Amino acid sequence: MKVEESPFQIPAILRESWEQIRQPGIVHTEDVCLLANDSFAALLGYVRSDDLEGLQIGEFFSPWPAREIRLGRREVLGRKADGSPVDLEIMTLPFYSGDEVLYQSLVRDISELRSWEDKLLQSERLSAMGRLAGEIAHEINNPLGGILLYANLLKEDMSDEQAAMSNVEKIVKLATRCRIIAKGLLNFGKSSSRSYAPVDLNQVVAEMFSLIEDHNLFREIKVKIDLDNEIPHLMGDKGQMEQVVLNLIINGAEAIKGPGHLHVSTRYEQDTRSVVLAVQDTGVGIPAEIRHRIFEPFFTSKKPGKGTGLGLSITHGIVQRHRGTITIESEMGVGTLFEVRLPVLASG
Repeated sequence: MKVEESPFQIPAILRESWEQIRQPGIVHTEDVCLLANDSFAALLGYVRSDDLEGLQIGEFFSPWPAREIRLGRREVLGRKADGSPVDLEIMTLPFYSGDEVLYQSLVRDISELRSWEDKLLQSERLSAMGRLAGEIAHEINNPLGGILLYANLLKEDMSDEQAAMSNVEKIVKLATRCRIIAKGLLNFGKSSSRSYAPVDLNQVVAEMFSLIEDHNLFREIKVKIDLDNEIPHLMGDKGQMEQVVLNLIINGAEAIKGPGHLHVSTRYEQDTRSVVLAVQDTGVGIPAEIRHRIFEPFFTSKKPGKGTGLGLSITHGIVQRHRGTITIESEMGVGTLFEVRLPVLASG
């Protein structure tokens, strides 16, 4: 909102000298912008610096409470002409113009700095989580190995006709799945320097779904598997690819509350020379306001005790280590589509 008339008149010499300052800045009262240079106008997306004169400071700086001017350096959230936010550092100092006290504020865009700080923080959290995950995985690997050993011994002592055989086989399948998850935790946060081998993504999808198809998660879900038999092998770590497939299928199933459909497919994109894994569910969808955070470690939209916030962050890390990308499309009440694109560095 513009103030129609200002009681303050900016001296011509001050106006001329201020307009020569390259760093974005303004001259203002406690509440109203009196003068802005071209750099400041350009930073906030205004066509002319004159467009800012007479505007309330709160229209492009937040927080900026009336009658509570704060001197010195601080960080504020800027608002551009189109309404988009920008992180700013502002230095405000007073000066006298005649008998009146005015203020001059120099501004610096720190959006890129904030972005790097966020990435550094996320990297540190990933590193810490990697160490913790490795310790947990080592602790549970031994008992899992024992469960598999004794379950297989039971199988050897039983005939195929015995009713309990199917239950023992399920124990073996679920314990094997737990070992795969533990292996994924061990790989989480590790360096990407490793020996890759040809991986058949179709085989990975088929094997991983066979491990979990009897789970209660899929009791009311119709699962459709569409595998393109013409896709080439990709160069990668098969264990990590198994973790990606498991995480996305389980994530999709958990998003469906009650009856629903889960569609898992693969295809080859000739233009990008990439193998694509797509997992689409008819679940509740992901709200737009949290969609950008779903790959953050520890972040989960599930109720306490229902999720750790690690599945998608582990998946994202594995895809990045394989020089791939993972994208998401979601609509509330309709469902979510995850697509993983992995480059084919060499065919198998």
